[in-house]
Formats: sequence, structure tokens, C-alpha cells
Amino acid sequence: MTYSVAGIPLNNPTFGWVFRAPSKPISELVRERTNVRTPSGDGMVAGMPATISPVTLSLVVRTPRQHLQTLVALFAAEGALTLTADTSRSATFELLSWTTEGSGPSESWLDVKFLIRLPQAFWRDALVTTSAATALDSASVSVAGLFPGMSAPVQDAFVRVKGAASGLQVSDLASMAWFTYDGALTSTQYLRFDSATGRAYVTSTNTWSGGTEVSGDIDFGGPRGVFEITPRLSPTNPSTRDGRLVVTTATRSAATVEVRGRGAYLI
Repeated sequence: MTYSVAGIPLNNPTFGWVFRAPSKPISELVRERTNVRTPSGDGMVAGMPATISPVTLSLVVRTPRQHLQTLVALFAAEGALTLTADTSRSATFELLSWTTEGSGPSESWLDVKFLIRLPQAFWRDALVTTSAATALDSASVSVAGLFPGMSAPVQDAFVRVKGAASGLQVSDLASMAWFTYDGALTSTQYLRFDSATGRAYVTSTNTWSGGTEVSGDIDFGGPRGVFEITPRLSPTNPSTRDGRLVVTTATRSAATVEVRGRGAYLI
């Protein structure tokens, strides 16, 4: 298995590059938890929310000396790391350092070790997808099948509700993160909630941008203080994972909900 940076393969006959076995492209994931002691007795309070630290990877590439600057320039420009054979997922990285170890006459060959960091911790789908519209035809509706195969939380999805509805609340089934909208939508309006910013907009056209801001009518929260869509594992098969929302309304008429974003993955 080999990797590409900005679409350029690290196994590259043109430049004589060889992706080397000492690489460690899969790093351990560290969950940082707040330690709260129990009021009495031993141990800590269980179930405290956790955040995942940025992931650090090391990639080793052998290069002829004449192509060293090209290789370093490629990593220094940073950008996206992908699997060469599968570009459906990518990870944004930052370059932390590089070191070299030479071999051959006058160090004509160099093994270059790049230490990179994934600031967002997770791999993401390369393409943005939009779920099929789900009808809000009862007081509580489940929306399943979001970001199939996801294994990490998505905190930057858009949730859009169209049609007449009031008393709206959207909850993530796995984490119970939520957001509410205190206003009432008419039959021709769209409410768009941006979970990355916590802001919301109402439009009268089928668009995913612009509109009248209604963030003052929005409230949101969850175990980690944000609205996020988290993986729900099948009870009998943990390889089956997706995001699931529960949408509740006080009143509704010909209303639907859609979700737009990119899946997130631990590895």
C-alpha cells in the first residue's frame, strides 16, 4: 500500500522515489478525557466527554539526490494525503519536520523521513454528498444511512429542513448531540443549519448558501458542547456503521430533511 501527496504518488518512477517500509502511516489515536474524581470512593467519574488529539504520521521515501528538492517541496506545500490506489478519502496534513539518511557514493541516494500531522485527526471523504430527502411525516422521524462506513464524528455537516414545520429538534442517535429551532417554517422555506459554526439561515430557494440568518433562534449542544453526527454501530456487526438522526417537530406539513457533508474515518 502506498500513498500520494497532492495527487503525486510517493512510489514514483519519474523521480525514482520509493515509498519505504519504515513508514508508519497509521498512528495511535489518543483520547483526551477530563479527570473528575468521584465525590467519595476510588476512581474517576465515568463517561466524561473526550477529544482526539491531532494524529502524527511518519512517511519515509527513498529518492535520488537530484530529486531531493522536488520531494521536500512537495511535502512542504502540504495539502492532502491520499491512498494512491483509492482517492475516495483524503487527509489534510501539516509538515512538522524531515530528516535524511544517505547511502551510496556521495550520498547519491537518500531516505527522507517526513513527520506530518493531521490537524483534524481524521480522514475524510474526498467528495461532498447529500442524503436523499426524508419526509417528516410524523412527530418523530429517524434518518438513517448517513455517511455509510463512518468511524469518526462529523462536526461540519449541513442539515437542511424544507417545508412547513415548527418546534424543530434534530438529535444524533449515537451521541445525543442536538440542535433546536425556535422559529416556524412556511411551506416555501428552507432552514439550513451549519454544524461547523452553529449558525443557521432561511432561504426561499433550493440553495445551500446565503439566506437570512436566524442563528438567534438556534440552540445546540451535546456531550462535547457541539452538534455532531457520530457513528452508530450495528449491535451485531461493528463493521456496519452509519450516522443516524432523529428529527422531532411539533407541527409539520410536507416537510423534509436532508444532510450534506463528508464522512469521517479514524484511519
